[in-house]
Amino acid sequence: MRKVYTIGDCVLDLFFENDTPVEAKPGGSFLNSAVSLSRLGINVSLISELGIDRVGNQIKNFLVENGVDIRHISYFSDTNSNLALAFLDENKNADYAFYKTRKGLPNAIVFPNDVQKDDIVLFGSFLAVKKEFRSALLTFLLECKERGALIIYDPNFRSQHLPMLPEVLPFIKENMAVAHVVKASNEDFELICKMENSDQAYNWLNEFSDAILIYTANKHGLSIYNQQKYFFEVPPINPISTVGAGDTVNAAIAFVFVRDGIKTSDLAALSQEQINKLAAVTTTFSQDVCMIYDNFLPIATADKYRLR
Repeated sequence: MRKVYTIGDCVLDLFFENDTPVEAKPGGSFLNSAVSLSRLGINVSLISELGIDRVGNQIKNFLVENGVDIRHISYFSDTNSNLALAFLDENKNADYAFYKTRKGLPNAIVFPNDVQKDDIVLFGSFLAVKKEFRSALLTFLLECKERGALIIYDPNFRSQHLPMLPEVLPFIKENMAVAHVVKASNEDFELICKMENSDQAYNWLNEFSDAILIYTANKHGLSIYNQQKYFFEVPPINPISTVGAGDTVNAAIAFVFVRDGIKTSDLAALSQEQINKLAAVTTTFSQDVCMIYDNFLPIATADKYRLR
């Protein structure tokens, strides 16, 4: 089976409602995607780093319990593991406060050298534009692309990082240019380039990247651009938490590519049927995760779709 590699920070997510803590879960966008993929029967490896401390051990044990390959997780002892505080508003959308302990320190991450043709590399968030990590990451991505791997990028850009946008915007654009698929939300594009709708976002992206765009806009629908535009409405729901929605969309994209045998060379000629299936799975997965505090696909949903 093809392998999926996800690259991102590991954190402990602490959820608050009305300024009261209500839940704590292992998190980090690409940890969340890795757990969802493993529950779906996908061979998935997380490339990340963890502190040698109680939080780090909790996260590591959780990954092992969920079948995620942790061989490419590196460990540090000079600081503690990272925390993320998610303050949920009345619509269950999160305002984040991040406590990243390794700012300015060299990353401990060591990249694998066994990525194969048509394996999938899923990456993004702030780690993908972190100055201390940038050179090693870009080298790895270019090597993977040269080998024929399929690369998916999610900028997952937060308002807290806006003061750094002038510095990191070239890195974001470079990531989008390297990727075969860019999955981004309306909030991402509004923050990154002030584009207010999917057409504007695609035109901006298309100036420097030939990637497929998967544009999510919460209750306002899903748009997929692959030479032409496909728009899909989404059913209304009353979410409990939207924290894991985007991460589950990323997992859904990788899952559909593996399940349906969609390879790197197939992307330019995806059929209407293939795009319809992709939209259906991403919508189902993201909405199901919005109905729980977990940031990963519910086991009941995963069991219905799991590859046997």
